[in-house]
Amino acid sequence: MRLTQLIPAVFFVTVTMPVSAQDWATATFTDDGFRTNFPGEPKVEHITYESEFHLQLPGRVYRAADALGDYSTTVVDYRASQRLHDQRAAQCLAAKGANQQDGDTCQNDFVMEVAGATDYAASGFLKRDGVKVTQFGTYFLDRVVGRLMQLTNADRSRTYVAIHQHAGRLYIHEATVPAGMPEPILFMQSLAWVDAQGQAIRYRTLYTEGYGEWQFPQPVAPAHSLRDLDVSREQPPRPPR
Repeated sequence: MRLTQLIPAVFFVTVTMPVSAQDWATATFTDDGFRTNFPGEPKVEHITYESEFHLQLPGRVYRAADALGDYSTTVVDYRASQRLHDQRAAQCLAAKGANQQDGDTCQNDFVMEVAGATDYAASGFLKRDGVKVTQFGTYFLDRVVGRLMQLTNADRSRTYVAIHQHAGRLYIHEATVPAGMPEPILFMQSLAWVDAQGQAIRYRTLYTEGYGEWQFPQPVAPAHSLRDLDVSREQPPRPPR
């Protein structure tokens, strides 16, 4: 799949309708390749994310809250991971490694890094103190494979999590609501992948990253269709009568 360069410092947000402090609306973030619903305009925090193999990767957290819960989407850019693992392995070989009798001393962990990124992110939730897992499974969103989790926290609040990898990025879509509150469907079911023009992407076969001869960017995009979700979720716009 052909991708752009690393996320630039300047990006733009398009919101499909005006919002007030607690009004829910759909926001589209083309530079990070997704859209979702938030209660008001989310705050954006730049982060550094440590990967499973200890790379320091750039990311952003989009965060909002209302009286019913806290909502966030974390986006981590893995697109430089192949270059960083190549450099790490090359430096190890140039230094003759720690043990030249061991063929794995300077191995390149790029494929394992990408293949395991979703489960590594999920493990962070499982390690939280006092958490009880009530659902953990594999599912897909517009054919992009991911992990779906539901957790009961020590204070009896509930956390709902969807984790995906798409177009070289890791997405952690998370909502926490107080005990006794309904599932935050308006947030959790609103996530969608978008292209540079904000059109929603749906693949025709299951989409995964990190298996086989994976590289960033992929030379050929998997077969997919594009939709304008603000017009129709199921079919292209009809011509006016």
